[in-house]
Amino acid sequence: MIENKGIRVMLHRISHVLLRGLQKIRVTLFFKVPLINHTLKPLFFKTPLVAKGNPQSKLPLFPYFSTSSPRYLLQSMTNTDTNDVEATVRQIMELIDAGADLVRVTVPGVKEVEAIHKIKKNLVEKNKNIPLVADVHFLPEVAEKTAYFVEKVRINPGNFTDKRDYSVSFTENEYQQGFEAMMLCAKSLIDICKKNNTIIRIGVNQGSLCGRIISRYGNTAEALVESALEWIKIAEKYDFHKIVFSIKSSHVKTMMEANLLLYQKMVEMGRVYPFHLGVTEAANEMEGRVKSAIGIGALMLKGLGNTFRVSLTEDPVHEIVFSKLLVTAIQEVNKNKYDSFSNSVLHIHYPEINKEKWWAGVGALVGKWWLTENIKDIKIENQHFAIDEIEKLQNCVLQICHIKKTHTEIIACPSCGRTQYDIQALLKVVKQRFANYPHLKIAVMGCVVNGPGEMADADFGIIGSANEKVAVYKGKERVSDFVSVSEALEILQSIINHSLSLPSVLTDGNDKR
Repeated sequence: MIENKGIRVMLHRISHVLLRGLQKIRVTLFFKVPLINHTLKPLFFKTPLVAKGNPQSKLPLFPYFSTSSPRYLLQSMTNTDTNDVEATVRQIMELIDAGADLVRVTVPGVKEVEAIHKIKKNLVEKNKNIPLVADVHFLPEVAEKTAYFVEKVRINPGNFTDKRDYSVSFTENEYQQGFEAMMLCAKSLIDICKKNNTIIRIGVNQGSLCGRIISRYGNTAEALVESALEWIKIAEKYDFHKIVFSIKSSHVKTMMEANLLLYQKMVEMGRVYPFHLGVTEAANEMEGRVKSAIGIGALMLKGLGNTFRVSLTEDPVHEIVFSKLLVTAIQEVNKNKYDSFSNSVLHIHYPEINKEKWWAGVGALVGKWWLTENIKDIKIENQHFAIDEIEKLQNCVLQICHIKKTHTEIIACPSCGRTQYDIQALLKVVKQRFANYPHLKIAVMGCVVNGPGEMADADFGIIGSANEKVAVYKGKERVSDFVSVSEALEILQSIINHSLSLPSVLTDGNDKR
């Protein structure tokens, strides 16, 4: 055993570099062959799920549990305060009317357990029977309490029991002890879910991977997959199979690679569990929609996925509206030849007249080729749109694929009940005021759950706290107190101006990532 901590840390860092290199080789080779093995019998549950609280309501959830289902279930998440039962019920009803198949609601503490229970009862009384997903972080006991009455509980392996201390290196024994502690803690939740026919979604997020996983695999696609695989071991140890997996990142390529790598691992095990797809921190408007279409759409074209969410920093109803357009666009571009690739240039001619559906189809096709080819340019044609609209979309996909930078890269979480300031308004201001820094990445985050982690490679960012207060970050370092939004904007402008006067910041922002 190596006792010198400095040497141990150095060896861990060397291993991270080697693992990342090996991962890239393995993933690249994997993408060159057919990806989705439809001859492998997928796992699905023996009986269709029914909405809890109303046994007479038979919800069409069976497709959700079959990886060969031709239909995707559309998901969104409320951004109201969960304790405001009336407002949350109203928003869920709006999502139902828009076409949502299931809705996620944040449950940050014990107080919100009672609130989501009231929300569930209120919806049943109104005959609005839609599956609810309780979104839980940090508190296994909260997940257990909600598992009695919601259809699905989302837990985050990165903060279920592990910590986020990234400065610590782990011996083999310490690493295994961390896993076993999580397994032991999970037993109570799994027992409750078994008795109450409740699904567990294993929601792995790159912004909140635990220090234990990162110490061994780095903050990579492989780390995301290993975090998910641990929960397959945990669930199967307790003979529990009602599990769904999501692997999300604000880096679209990482999200695609990690999901496909997890699928490959499942195929090797001979057991394929359902996938929920999504690109997190996609922001809003064209960029948010196209970024989601590239990541989700490419995987759908590969045949992967059972449910998905287009995360937008907007009214959640907009997520469902675009999700429906994405499904339709996928069907069309999958049946027709609207794309070609030669001499490192991707050509797309998708003659759609609906603007957002056009974005969806183009994004999916871009993602499909980006997975396997070294794209140097993208050319888009559509006789139904003016030159400036086409150039705007071209610049958008080129920026997302890191081929050409024309504006500031801005990421933003869609927000949820944890957010205690107007993130949608702030995002609009940030995009207008800080648009002309093409080599910078700026983050606008709702809270501390995934905020610090997801914006760790951003140059600058703003993260929300309580009571309409936010803090400004430079990289991983908080550089301000928690202040008003207007004060934060001035601080952000000041530190950007100062940083741009330094020679090291005048290089490409991706150089350090």
